[in-house]
Amino acid sequence: MNYFSSDELAFADAAQKTNVTAEKAEKSQLERRYKRGYDTRHLPREIRLALRDAEASDLWGRIREAVLTVASIPGIAIASTALILTIFNSTIQSSMQIGLAVFAYLVACTFIARQLRGLEIMVHDASHLTWIRKNRKLNNRLADIFVGAPVLSSVSAYWKSHAIHHGHYGSHEDPCRQRFAEMGLGEIDLSTNWKITKAVVRWLPSYNAAYYREIGSHSMIQWFTFITWHAGVIVTPAAATLVLLLGFSLQTGIALAIFGWVLFWVLPAMVFLPVIRSIAESEEHDYDAGGTEFETTFTNDGWLHQLLIHPKNDAYHVIHHLFPNIPESQHRRIHKMLMEHDEKYRNALRRGKILEGA
Repeated sequence: MNYFSSDELAFADAAQKTNVTAEKAEKSQLERRYKRGYDTRHLPREIRLALRDAEASDLWGRIREAVLTVASIPGIAIASTALILTIFNSTIQSSMQIGLAVFAYLVACTFIARQLRGLEIMVHDASHLTWIRKNRKLNNRLADIFVGAPVLSSVSAYWKSHAIHHGHYGSHEDPCRQRFAEMGLGEIDLSTNWKITKAVVRWLPSYNAAYYREIGSHSMIQWFTFITWHAGVIVTPAAATLVLLLGFSLQTGIALAIFGWVLFWVLPAMVFLPVIRSIAESEEHDYDAGGTEFETTFTNDGWLHQLLIHPKNDAYHVIHHLFPNIPESQHRRIHKMLMEHDEKYRNALRRGKILEGA
């Protein structure tokens, strides 16, 4: 039988109470939203006015950007196809031809996925009414046509989840925090490129399922819209070009158009895009880095971030959380302005390399 002195029993009881209190405090913290941790009262008046003016919506600018982004995808497909055909018509060894052709295709898929990620970011941007500020229904419908349908998304469905992220940031209701927990992100060793690669491969299946579930992509309406949009905007024009301009038969033209769509849109969206998206979203926050929204949100503006992972100014995520009404087209400019005029903002979390620690 073990005997304990009254002091030891008192100490054990106090330790138990301390643990219970800590657990209650942690639970209470998870049940409430993080504080913002930043305001603009210390900024000069002209800077505050510039921040307010930056919130202006720009419908035609967003439509133009969406059209150019969508058009860039068949542009990349055509350029890479021409390069691959040139490789196979060259005099180099057949084994090298195959290797170069595969490499060219993989590079094309990577940059197509980057453009698809850009469309997803524009869906996110539109959910904050950056297309038409005073008419949510029209804002959402126009954005669905130009950027939502191409990537199996809808602004209204996306906003249902995203509004919780902003409204309950850092709490147990925050879908982003939930997804990070399911991925086990806080416990993964990301100290080397190889470990990062293994981690991404490991978390992709569960992450991908959670992402599409959150944005409502299981909806039959979204699937119908996705298929109709691609049939009308991508496949039919491609088939018409092959038949009318290049002389293929109707059956062959349709078959080649569908094959090209699968090769240069569906496969990049299914295989390459989830990798880019999962890395991008996992870099946005570290909920354990502090106790406020400002202290736990990252700017990711390294050269590879800019080139591949965070298109459309998505790198400046601190700006988005501090000023969610400012369109992402303005984020780089606002970031530079605050870096120049705001010492507190200069101390925000920042990464220069992929999945680098704070």
